[in-house]
Amino acid sequence: MKKSLLISFFSFFSFCSTFAQKNLSDIEIDLINRSLNKSYALKKSIHKLSIDSIETKAIRQNFIPTLEFDALYGYGATRINVDIPTVKLPITGIELFEGETRFDARSQIFNANLTAKALLFSGLQVSYGSKASEEKIKAKNYMLTAEKSTIIKDVIDTFNKIELLRKSEIVITKSEERLAKEKERVKKAIKNGLAIPYDRDKITAAELKLASVKVELYGNLSLLYSKLSMLTDVAPSTLEKYKFHLQPWDLNGIENTFSDRPELKALEASINAYGYKLKMNKNSFLPKVQALATLSYSNLFNASLETPYSLPGGENVNLELNKLELFPTYFLGVGMHWDLFSGLKNTNKTRITNIEKTIAEEEKIDVEEKLSLFAKKMQVDFEVKNQQLLLKQKEMEVAKNSLNLARKSYREGLISITDLLETETEYQNSTLNYYKKIANQRLVALDLLISTGSLNVENLKK
Repeated sequence: MKKSLLISFFSFFSFCSTFAQKNLSDIEIDLINRSLNKSYALKKSIHKLSIDSIETKAIRQNFIPTLEFDALYGYGATRINVDIPTVKLPITGIELFEGETRFDARSQIFNANLTAKALLFSGLQVSYGSKASEEKIKAKNYMLTAEKSTIIKDVIDTFNKIELLRKSEIVITKSEERLAKEKERVKKAIKNGLAIPYDRDKITAAELKLASVKVELYGNLSLLYSKLSMLTDVAPSTLEKYKFHLQPWDLNGIENTFSDRPELKALEASINAYGYKLKMNKNSFLPKVQALATLSYSNLFNASLETPYSLPGGENVNLELNKLELFPTYFLGVGMHWDLFSGLKNTNKTRITNIEKTIAEEEKIDVEEKLSLFAKKMQVDFEVKNQQLLLKQKEMEVAKNSLNLARKSYREGLISITDLLETETEYQNSTLNYYKKIANQRLVALDLLISTGSLNVENLKK
């Protein structure tokens, strides 16, 4: 069985060698690139990646020193009530602080600070946090590749459908031409009494049926051009001038396996990200160390202190301060913050991260098994489609020979017009089925490329 499959497979590629063209033309590659550039879903994913990249840089920039400036101006007033042991002055005999004493103070204050801070040690939070963020970006980049594959497949599938309808149009047009010639021959035969109007009417019915199919075909073709225009931002009138190649695909030179799928690589990066996040949580007990430098200016002015005391002459004792200026005031130092007990918050975070990492690891194993099976299925499907294509080609050739024979037999009166029209229909169907098989083979080829992570513009250029 395997030997026969292999022989058929090589037979198919010798069949494909009759085509001198690449899998995709330069025009088709250009339209695919246009669709990738236009895709709003892709742009959204790229914008999110840009945000993640900025956030990763922001994590690493925690070690960059910061410089702060703050200033304060205000007016303050307070009432001070004190009750301390009484003090009797030796000469005057005045008693100070007798009972409860009240002072009223007021002042204007201005203060300015210039502070520089620098994180010296983050407890490894910055290091592991930035690495986790980088792995997260890797995962999203791999998923971006998968998104591109989906867009590429959609665009190529649209090419296939357009060209399939064009091939159908050619087959129908040629059938119409054959029927028109046959109809003219029948009309002459009717005049000479060699045929009956029934034959002419059967041909007319067949022509009307083909015309109906053509109307539907043009409607579908218009929709496909509109869809391709939406995907590529190229006007339908321009797309109608392009020719898309509907030919079997040759996938020689593709060496990737299912393990190269971007989805698997994304999961691997996610697992690494959880690993770094786990290390970050486990090291949260380490202290954070920060250097600090401050330059300050302070000014206390227009200050006064009213006391309840009086001088011997009866004048109240009130103290005034015109200005008390402190500048420059320097402070240089190193500070440490150490969470000795956080109420089990870090312990809970570590447990959650462990569970998330386990989920990602199990998901990766599950996806690997499914993708392995899918890749094998696509390989078998591709080989089957290649063999079916060979058979459909032979079937089309047989149908064409049968049609030529039927036309001769009808003219010699050996078969009826119904038999001829049935043979014509069989030839149409076999030809259209052949082109449908090519479209199916190309679609399976796309799935095979996706199953190995090989569907990208560079591989399509080969």
